[in-house]
Amino acid sequence: MRSIKSWGEIRDPVHGYIFLNSFEKDIVDTYPMQRLHRIKQLGNAYLTYPGADHSRFSHSLGVFHLASVVSRKLLDLGFNHEELQELRLAALLHDVGHGPFSHLFEEAVLRRKQLTHEELTSLIIRGTEVGEVIGSYGYDPCRVSLLSIGKLQSPLNILISGPFDMDKLDFLSRDSYFTGVEYGKVDVARLLMSIGVVDGSLALELPSSLYALETFLISRYEMFKAVYFHRTVRAAWIMLAEAIRVACEHGGLFDFKDVNDFLVMDDGYVETNLRRMARDAVGVEDELKPARELYSMLERRELFKSVYEAVLHAESGRPLIDKRRKEELERTMAERAGIEQWMVVVDTPMIPSLPYTPTQPDPMDIPVFEEIGGTLVKRKLTEFSKLIESLRGYVDIVRIYSHPKFKDKVRSIAESEVESLLP
Repeated sequence: MRSIKSWGEIRDPVHGYIFLNSFEKDIVDTYPMQRLHRIKQLGNAYLTYPGADHSRFSHSLGVFHLASVVSRKLLDLGFNHEELQELRLAALLHDVGHGPFSHLFEEAVLRRKQLTHEELTSLIIRGTEVGEVIGSYGYDPCRVSLLSIGKLQSPLNILISGPFDMDKLDFLSRDSYFTGVEYGKVDVARLLMSIGVVDGSLALELPSSLYALETFLISRYEMFKAVYFHRTVRAAWIMLAEAIRVACEHGGLFDFKDVNDFLVMDDGYVETNLRRMARDAVGVEDELKPARELYSMLERRELFKSVYEAVLHAESGRPLIDKRRKEELERTMAERAGIEQWMVVVDTPMIPSLPYTPTQPDPMDIPVFEEIGGTLVKRKLTEFSKLIESLRGYVDIVRIYSHPKFKDKVRSIAESEVESLLP
């Protein structure tokens, strides 16, 4: 492997100076990484929080920085320099497969193609100039691609995709900073420095990191409510997602054949194509009409209105309203209101409030340990914190959104239609 020299630093508003070596700088300079400058971290949440126009690029640098911070601890735990270089690369590249407007594009287009941004991340690392740079320094692009999506056979996976991974630690702090919401502040250093190896796996030491861990979980819960599923954020999100979906399904826009086609697309590409579509066919009645009208409304910030909401806490992992029932409700309410179906949306983001991602359904699964008489012993988180136990479970949010012109008509229908389905 090449001798790798230090390169320099990049100034970040959240973490301060982020230091890179020449290998990492060469990765940053690849087209797939530079493309992330042009993809917003929170989709079109800037319509609600004007400062929320930060990019996937800055987030990726932030996760890389945290990987660099934790590397010092991991060296003491017996990991070698090559493993830690792979970890830093995986952290830097973990989001390289995101589409325009991040998760929004995944729901609108990638699901239709039975793809995820993680799968695209792996393909991009192995099949583009990114893999060539990795190979030129004597590292294996396949290993880095697997670690970047948390699928390498390594204890380090949990730091890329796990209940206290560096992705969550950065996006809570970063999203909080740029939205101006105060709930995402976490003692990141305390959590990372509390990591230990128990029975071949990484875990957090308690009780020394308990307060930081409680704050972390509460921050995720509060950010879930205040930002990620804020009613106005969701209104703009579902409008743009539907415009993109319709344009892809009926107009062939935003479809792609391979990774190179995919990498052409960023936020500006999508907006330019939607704007051209909306303005070139004003007044045309066809299958693309909903996409044109929705995008035109978004440009003027004429957002759908939430006319009904029910918030329930439940320990069941089942959504109260599945996809089939959702579509039936939208059709029924639209017919009763005498409007087109796209003008009514049933929004049921069935996501665990803790820990915010469906891949880790139970916050009690966070691995923790205690040192007892010089021996590291695995423990259960609930043995240390009743507060965390009280937050266990899911937040089911059922909302009905309507085109603003018909909000009163839909509101009068929504309550009777939805409440018969609720427990």
